[in-house]
Amino acid sequence: MSQLSQSKTMSKSKQALLNTAAAVLARNPGASLSEIAAQAGIGRATLYRYFPLREVLIRELAMAAIIAIDQVTAEVQAQNLSSDKALLEFLKGVVPLGDRFHFLATEISAYQDPEVNAAYDRQLKELDVFVLQLKHDSVIAPEVPNTWVTMVMDSLIWTAWSAVNSGDIAPNDAAILTYRTLLKGLSYSVHIESLDSGDRL
Repeated sequence: MSQLSQSKTMSKSKQALLNTAAAVLARNPGASLSEIAAQAGIGRATLYRYFPLREVLIRELAMAAIIAIDQVTAEVQAQNLSSDKALLEFLKGVVPLGDRFHFLATEISAYQDPEVNAAYDRQLKELDVFVLQLKHDSVIAPEVPNTWVTMVMDSLIWTAWSAVNSGDIAPNDAAILTYRTLLKGLSYSVHIESLDSGDRL
């Protein structure tokens, strides 16, 4: 087998392990490497070859979550939507990721990694730019500080991830509820007109 083929095989194996680890940790956030290896049907030595420490695995999963969110962002931007529709489509893409990545909320080690922190900070800055556009388009009130909007949006996404994982809210419903709560709060009188035929609360 050539070196290139070996590299591709290892990459696929590593990705398969990451997928399994995410599924295991979604069900049991405190799972050890031994438990993850057992679920993956491999020996601990094999898992340790890719991830010698649990912190290394968590870092990889945190980066995978960041990449997944970046992909959603790119897909939404490519559609050239109005800012309010772009917000909803972004939430529809990001909220369903919670079934894989919600456990990261309690993984302190992930946020002690410089690369993860840098990528997360970058995403928050990109979100801040989007908030400016939402304000420009009168979707969000201009007097609300950008920092508050980004913090609320970030917190609502984590809340949606938790609700989806617990099975209390369906992924698409959670995205729409996040959208509603962000823009209109929880007022009884709120009625959001459908942005498309399937989005009404």
